[in-house]
Amino acid sequence: MCGGNFSDEEEKDALINLNFTLVIQLVNFLILLVVLNFLLFKPILRVIDEREKVLKESNEIKEKFTVMADEGISRYERKLLEAKQEAMAVRMSLRNEVMTDFRKKVFQAKEKGLEEFEVARREISREAEKSRVVLKKQADELGALIASRLAGREM
Repeated sequence: MCGGNFSDEEEKDALINLNFTLVIQLVNFLILLVVLNFLLFKPILRVIDEREKVLKESNEIKEKFTVMADEGISRYERKLLEAKQEAMAVRMSLRNEVMTDFRKKVFQAKEKGLEEFEVARREISREAEKSRVVLKKQADELGALIASRLAGREM
């Protein structure tokens, strides 16, 4: 029937042996699968799961630190801006204070200068009046002397 050199009974024995061998190999495979599952697959899957868990936790921690760093940088920049604004306000305040003091001193100096000028003008006026009186007296005397000399009389 098979067309080989085997007799029918040999063929049946071969089929039974083949079927029995197949069952034994299937049982061996299943046992090997169970043993490998406990000894190899589960530990590897557990390590892979732990690794994924650690990676996920690391990414979460990295994101938290990134957010914290961004917040810290924002706080730093905000405080730096506030400090710059405060320094600018203090600078402007001091500048205004100095300018006010300067203007006050200039005004006082101008007032004092005007007072001194007025005193000097009055003094010059007094001196000029005294000089006019003296000069008028001398001019009268000189005029009389010139008139007497011209007239030929001496005084």
